[in-house]
Order: sequence, then structure tokens, then C-alpha cells
Amino acid sequence: MLKKVLGAIGGIVLLLLVIPAGLSSKMRVTRSIEIQRSPADVHAYLADLNQYPKWNPFSENDPGSTAQVAGTGIGSTLIWKGEKTGEGRMTITQIQPNQRVQLKLEFFAPMAGEALLEWTTDAIDANKTHMTWSMDQDLSYFHRYVGLLMGGSIAKTFDRGLSNLKKQMEKT
Repeated sequence: MLKKVLGAIGGIVLLLLVIPAGLSSKMRVTRSIEIQRSPADVHAYLADLNQYPKWNPFSENDPGSTAQVAGTGIGSTLIWKGEKTGEGRMTITQIQPNQRVQLKLEFFAPMAGEALLEWTTDAIDANKTHMTWSMDQDLSYFHRYVGLLMGGSIAKTFDRGLSNLKKQMEKT
């Protein structure tokens, strides 16, 4: 009986060690929305990290969280800390005027990691913009399990953030 139990436990452990090999080592989340503002207006808002706390969906359920912005344009950073949001930094690494803002996302706690964010703006017409928020992250071997669980959760959070952004942009 003990051999069967130990064999079953060994089989489960073996499966847990082997399964990540078949899971993707990359996680990509992409969400979009249409905003009734010009691409130039939306892009300028996105390129200013001082505006991000106004539409940040991650801090909504973490009222004690803090965010501090330093600098403007390429190289500007937003450092956050919160009980639920953890700790991290986002840094603007590239700006293509009226098209794209690329950011490096660094997580310090509760788990260390990095991801690439992009906010892209495409003109639908002079006063209407298609905005896309995407995140790409390489996953270490055992973090591939986390990628399975987090993709859907991040997509929902991005949807909430895009809705917040739309409200902010369309009210002014």
C-alpha cells in the first residue's frame, strides 16, 4: 500500500515537473477600445505618465497604494507600491508620435519579473481613435503555470483600464 501511495505521489510530482514543458513560455495580452478623441490627444495623454494614475485599473482595489512619477517623455518612470498591487516600476522606453508608447514594466514584489507594455493609437477619423493596450512577458519554466491563470485576469483588468481611459478622455 505504501508503495502505491509513494508511486502516486511520485507520478504527480513528475507530471508537475514535466507539464510546463508543454506550456507557452510567453504570455501576450491585448485589449482595445475606441475613444471619441483625436489620436494626437489620446497619444499625448498616454505619453504623460502623470495621467496614468487617473485611469490605472490596478490601483482601484488597492486604495492604500501609492504611485510616484518622475520625469517626462522617454525615460520617465512611475513607481508604485501597494498591498494588493505589490511593488514595481514602469518606464517609457520609446515614443512614436501619435502611434505608440512602449514601456518596460518591472515587478519587484511579490514576485520579480519584467514585461513589455505598448499603448498604440490608430486614427479611425480626425476625432476618433482606436487604442490598444498590450503586454508581452517571457515566463520562466514554473511561472508558465501562473501565465495560464493570469492571462484572463489581466485581460479583464486591461478592459477596465481602457474603460477608465475612455471616460477620462471623453469627459474633457
